[in-house]
Amino acid sequence: MRARVSGGLRAASAGATADSVVHATISLDASLRARAARRREARRRLAAIRDGVAASVMRRVLVTLIALLLGVAVFQFFAPRLGVPIDAAWHDRQAGAILLGVAAGATVFVALAIASASARGVELLHGFGFHSTPGNRAALAAGSWFAVAALGVHFSAAAFLSLPGGQWAAAAVLGGGLATAVFCLHRVAVHDHAYRTFNLAALLLATAAIASMSTTATGPWWDVNFSTLGTTDDAAAFYFNAGAVLSGLSMAMLARTLTAGLATPALGAGVAGIRILRVCIVAIGVCLMGVGLVPIDTATDLHNAFALGAAVSFAVPALGLRLLVPSAPKRLVVLSVALVVVEAGAMGLYDGVRLVSLTVFEIVAFSLIFVWLIALTVTPREPGALRAGAAEAAGIALEVVHVATRRVSDGVASGQVAAADAASRLRLAASATGSRVGLGVGVGPPRRRTSARAAPIAGRLPDDDTMEARRMEMA
Repeated sequence: MRARVSGGLRAASAGATADSVVHATISLDASLRARAARRREARRRLAAIRDGVAASVMRRVLVTLIALLLGVAVFQFFAPRLGVPIDAAWHDRQAGAILLGVAAGATVFVALAIASASARGVELLHGFGFHSTPGNRAALAAGSWFAVAALGVHFSAAAFLSLPGGQWAAAAVLGGGLATAVFCLHRVAVHDHAYRTFNLAALLLATAAIASMSTTATGPWWDVNFSTLGTTDDAAAFYFNAGAVLSGLSMAMLARTLTAGLATPALGAGVAGIRILRVCIVAIGVCLMGVGLVPIDTATDLHNAFALGAAVSFAVPALGLRLLVPSAPKRLVVLSVALVVVEAGAMGLYDGVRLVSLTVFEIVAFSLIFVWLIALTVTPREPGALRAGAAEAAGIALEVVHVATRRVSDGVASGQVAAADAASRLRLAASATGSRVGLGVGVGPPRRRTSARAAPIAGRLPDDDTMEARRMEMA
């Protein structure tokens, strides 16, 4: 009887081939995933480096402009009025005002340079012996904002005469409240370059307005609207309009950096949602640029359209933040809605019952926009959000490992089933011929060949004549 088990051998070979194919597929899949992850990480790091370098250059430019504008405002604060006689005392006071303005500008430049310095800048300061901490850096930023608020109240003092305490009480309340808020925020978010840069962009708009207030010849501009500062063809209008343009440009350029904290898997932010959010921030910046490029006395309707566009571009993403970023921090969502409600209430007080002037409404509206953008930058980067992001990353990694392990287990199990099937076939064939054949699949070790006519193991079983000769030898 001739019995061949070539089919069983082919099954074993097929099982081994399938197992090797499964392992190769798993290895290729893991390699592709790792390569894609490395590319994403490389792009993320490159974008972070590019944003960091751009923000560093932008901070230097903004600090320089803010120092120049505040120097102008301080000079105007101490400079003699044009109505007084020009004599030796006038010249002495003029020279003193120039020196004070230069000193104030230099002081503000140093203070803001330290307050907004990067980690490398802080190390450089430590090398020169200046000990810098988040607390004293926050104090420098808060002091700058207090000076801006106090100067703004001084140059519009007539608008606060009806308040108890007059301009001094207004300066203390507004300046103190603003300085306290900036101090608390800056001390926590000082390590975030997006916040430090945007804080300077907001301060630039404020200092440009202060410089314009100090030099304008429009009289009680606050009785008309805030944009009146940009209607005169002089240095005052240039300060106001240039500040609006540069601040809006900075905002548009920082759109990606401002939303980087929300563009994380932990917050469930999709690509479309983040893009819509960034487009709205760019639109706010462009509209602010339009307010400066188109003064209200040249094209009133277009100027008002830019101002309204900025308000709408803020309200839409603020109200729809939960839709754009499904897992956005609850505090940020509540704050966004509250700011829109305050803006709508201020508009109602102005346009509905005429309890506030257009100037107050404009100040409130743009202040709320800057507050929202700062909150948008800082809130998602808090330690809780960072821990959530780390947990999300760890969960993704564990899921990848689990999937890979399951695929390997499935591949090994399929290979074992194929090998067991081949072994069972071989056992059946061996029992039919009365012998055991070892094929390396669990049937048993091959028997030692004593005859030159013995058939090779890998080809076929011994034929009938060979089997009969073996029986005679054993007998």
